[in-house]
Amino acid sequence: MDTSTHSTISDLFYGISRRYANRTALIEGDNKLSFNDLTDYSSKVAHQFAESGIKAGDHVGVALRHNISSLTSMLAIWKLNAVAVPIDFRIRPSDREKYANEFDLTIIVQDGAAANINYRVIIWNEEFESKVAKQSIAPPSGHCGSVHPATISLTSGTTGRPIGFVQSHKALILRMLAYSQECSYPVDGRALMTFPLSFSASRNHTLAQLLRGNTVYFHPPTFSAKEISERLIKERITFIFVVPALVKQLLEVAGHRETPMFPDLKLLYTGGAGMLAEEKIKAQKNLTLEFLHCFSTSLTGTVSVLVGNDVLTHADTEGRILGSVWVQIVDESGNELPDNQIGMVRCRSPNASETVYNEGSRVAGDRIVEGWGYTGDFGRIDADGFLTIVGRSADVILRSGINIYPAEIEVAISSIDGVVSCAAVGIPHLVLGEEIVVFVVANHTLTEDFVLARAQVVLPAGKRPSRVLFLEELPLNANGKVLRKDLREKLI
Repeated sequence: MDTSTHSTISDLFYGISRRYANRTALIEGDNKLSFNDLTDYSSKVAHQFAESGIKAGDHVGVALRHNISSLTSMLAIWKLNAVAVPIDFRIRPSDREKYANEFDLTIIVQDGAAANINYRVIIWNEEFESKVAKQSIAPPSGHCGSVHPATISLTSGTTGRPIGFVQSHKALILRMLAYSQECSYPVDGRALMTFPLSFSASRNHTLAQLLRGNTVYFHPPTFSAKEISERLIKERITFIFVVPALVKQLLEVAGHRETPMFPDLKLLYTGGAGMLAEEKIKAQKNLTLEFLHCFSTSLTGTVSVLVGNDVLTHADTEGRILGSVWVQIVDESGNELPDNQIGMVRCRSPNASETVYNEGSRVAGDRIVEGWGYTGDFGRIDADGFLTIVGRSADVILRSGINIYPAEIEVAISSIDGVVSCAAVGIPHLVLGEEIVVFVVANHTLTEDFVLARAQVVLPAGKRPSRVLFLEELPLNANGKVLRKDLREKLI
């Protein structure tokens, strides 16, 4: 679709809805919406929001359990030329209050009661829906430009404090197009989304799939590989976005196979840290006709992609850097480093977030400096343009004056027979500065002495852990990332 004439997301989706009209856009449980239904219903919601006091420029939090209501809420907010701030519905009211203050939220749209809270709310319930039903389907009056803010996208907050990245309508549309192009979504495809739309990648993939006229199936947030496997087969899903932790579970369900378990699945898309090279190769062979692993951030969008034959030859990397993205590895002074040297990762992208909201009130690795987005990661680029991420700046272990990246330790420890997953953290040490502790999840009985002995073989002297602790499972946030802060607290 030609989007050159569409300056805002509302304009774009009005055109999409008329083009695909009665084709099914969204399915969630027993609820279905056609493309026409989606645009008409979001117009009704917009009129009801306006009666509730939402106006152009307002920052509106969206903390809803169901994805259909989340998406229609965001479309309605954009129709009013306001700014959507998606929030994970699972966070506590006290945290929502913090978000309301930090991101200047006028109001939060949420499920549930409004008792004992100190922020304005719109409660999405049967009473609200009955009011919506009486509203007009005519689009609200007013218009904003493509450079006006559309969203404040919040990070997952592994450190307990989210960062808000501001995207204009133009940047968000460009990111939707980038996702569509890099994934080659099939026409008449069926996409399964397993995460709330508060998760930026899930939201962007959903919008991009709709841009293609595809049907999006929403699955309740879960890490149940069995349920998702059954859904993939039953609905003949052609695309799914999942986090690496779920890919690992799907591999366990699939076992050793001669042919892919999901023949209808044209693309399994995943990203983020935590996948071993051998797991990527297995996913390519055992799960799907096409496996894609990417490195992306809320700040920059997708940076690199590992897909096709590259999965078999460069599985220990995050893939090739996209042609539309500029990536540099720099030192602390911003000087670019040679190939294969580890440094800070910074990027430029046409669809990158323009600003970091309220940046001056926090200290974090993610930031924008002179048009470069600093992702908060350490990594290296080889001579062929493949990117490797070795760790987050906040997670680097400083031992005897040397930076040690947890990923290096975790890859080595994960190679030990019986280790399912692991996470390395640094804790204070009077002499060394920090010592290395590794938390291990194992599929059969292992001892600390055994793992430490194997570490002598698979790791150089300065990077070997001094302690090994065993857990039933690693603490993960809603997006499948290891909560290292929680691990450190176990040692206090």
